[in-house]
Amino acid sequence: LRTLIGRPITIMSAYRCPAHNKAIGGAPKSQHVAGIAADIRVEGISLPALEHFVRQVPAFKGIGRDDRGGYVHADTRKTPAQWCYAAGGKTVPYFAVPAVQST
Repeated sequence: LRTLIGRPITIMSAYRCPAHNKAIGGAPKSQHVAGIAADIRVEGISLPALEHFVRQVPAFKGIGRDDRGGYVHADTRKTPAQWCYAAGGKTVPYFAVPAVQST
C-alpha cells in the first residue's frame, strides 16, 4: 500500500489486546484483536482517495471508512466486508465508488 500511494502511512490503531478493545468499545470479534487490522490515514490524501488505494490491494478484504474519525480501516480477514461508520459508532454496509482526489 505504501508503494502504491507513494507517501508515508500513519497507523492510528493496529493490534489491540482484548481488554483495551473492550474498553474503547471495539467489536467483540474485532480483527484488531486478531492482529490483522490497522486504522490508517495518509497526510495529503482524502479518505475517499485512501479507501480507493486500499481497495486496490487484494489482501485487504475488510475495508471501513470513518469520515468523522479521519481514518480507513483495512484488514486481511478471509471473507470480504465493506462498511462505513455512522453516527453513534454504528456501522452501515455500503459499496461506494469514491472519487480520487488529494486534499
